[in-house]
Amino acid sequence: MQKDILINVHPKEKRIAIVENGSLEEFFVERADTKGMVGNIYKGKVESILQGIGAAFVDIGFEKNGFLYVTDAVDSAYDAESFDELEEFGKRPLPQKRHINIHDVLKRNQEIIVQVVKEPFGTKGPRLTSHVTIPGRNFVFMPGDEHIGISKKIVDPKERERIRNILKRFKLPKDTGLIVRTAASGHKENELIREIKYLINLSERIQHFASRSQALALIYEELDLVLRITRDVLTEEFSNVYVDSKEEYKRIMRFLNSFSPQLKSKIKLFNQNTPLFDSFKIAEEIEKIYGRKISLKSKGYIIIEQTEGFVSIDVNTGKFASRNLEETAFITNLEAAREIARQIRLRDMGGIVVIDFIDMESRDHQRKVYAALEESVKRDKAKTNILGFSSIGLVEMTRQRMRKSLESVLYERCPCCGGRGSIKSALTTSIEAIRELENQLLNNKKKIIVITLHPRVAQKLLEEYKQDIINLERKYKSKVIIKEDQLFPHEGFKCEAKGFSRV
Repeated sequence: MQKDILINVHPKEKRIAIVENGSLEEFFVERADTKGMVGNIYKGKVESILQGIGAAFVDIGFEKNGFLYVTDAVDSAYDAESFDELEEFGKRPLPQKRHINIHDVLKRNQEIIVQVVKEPFGTKGPRLTSHVTIPGRNFVFMPGDEHIGISKKIVDPKERERIRNILKRFKLPKDTGLIVRTAASGHKENELIREIKYLINLSERIQHFASRSQALALIYEELDLVLRITRDVLTEEFSNVYVDSKEEYKRIMRFLNSFSPQLKSKIKLFNQNTPLFDSFKIAEEIEKIYGRKISLKSKGYIIIEQTEGFVSIDVNTGKFASRNLEETAFITNLEAAREIARQIRLRDMGGIVVIDFIDMESRDHQRKVYAALEESVKRDKAKTNILGFSSIGLVEMTRQRMRKSLESVLYERCPCCGGRGSIKSALTTSIEAIRELENQLLNNKKKIIVITLHPRVAQKLLEEYKQDIINLERKYKSKVIIKEDQLFPHEGFKCEAKGFSRV
């Protein structure tokens, strides 16, 4: 299987696509102004305690206080839902669930080191834990926790025993633990030991910085999207990683020098005139991610409606018709089950998901559709739990949500419809316009290019990219004119160079 990672870098945005045999399978976006908090470590202060639900609000220096459950303050990080399922082989047994009085653990105005495990959503602040974990490529280091575990996804008994013996020979510092990630499989002992020493040293630097810092301080910042994908996703099974930025290419190579030098040969600098995503013919697929309606090859379709904590997916036969209604429903549902798993992964939707499949009378058909959905979500790194068909034909599932969904990052409340729907944000349209402008200047010898946009978008474009436009004018010896049109759609723009236009 041909598996590639495509990294598109823009001054205000980084986009990463994972492509398998030409098909878009995963997509990630990170903006400079909306960088995530998950993995960050802060020195905070307990603002208030909620005895009734056994939790505390912790001020970490943002508008919304973090939320810390008492269980996240006392129980092992070993149980944190962000990790793979593990098999313990340490000496100390896992802690048993027990009732704990939060006032015995936390006090108001108490300073505390916490780590963000879930992004803030809507009116909710970030979820916190006081059990800090420091992820590497092959391990997760746990200062203050003595547990050691190996991912169950390493299935070879000999490999598990080899890693187990390496860890037994290496003496971890007192009161520290380690989780062996799936990526550790097959690595030489000296490579694994080198990473463990690196994580121990990083942990000591974090602790030293925390001891010298005042409360409400960022102690450690998690890697950005590009290096996080390089650390957590890139493996030997990928064919190539294409990067369209020389600076980002160099940064990835330096990062791999420390963790996985054997993967450096897979990193390729993409410097063609054609945009990276266009070259791999996935630009249209990415655009479809933002739509409510997704067409199926059978001519059926699915409709996705997303709210803050709930996702509704409806399956329809559309123009598809087979020999009878039951067979039509079964074939459409079977295809929809696989596409739904893919769309949930692409859009990074979390929380409660309810799927309204087309009614099927046959129990066997229901089992096969359920099995197809279950098999398709196995490749999802986020934890999912799928319930069977209800009496009215609905399938409920939950999906772990740590970061904001793709829609919440790229879209904003529509000023025209009072928030009943959503449109692309002014920044998103500005990025697309400046990307198109650069492409046109590169491939067009005309000296004057006019960009027409809605005034709100034009204002954002000039706020964010005025200097970039000046630099492009100098580079291509051209003139760029920004034209405002009140009647122009918020999501559209027109880029003209004597006959060329796009809306």
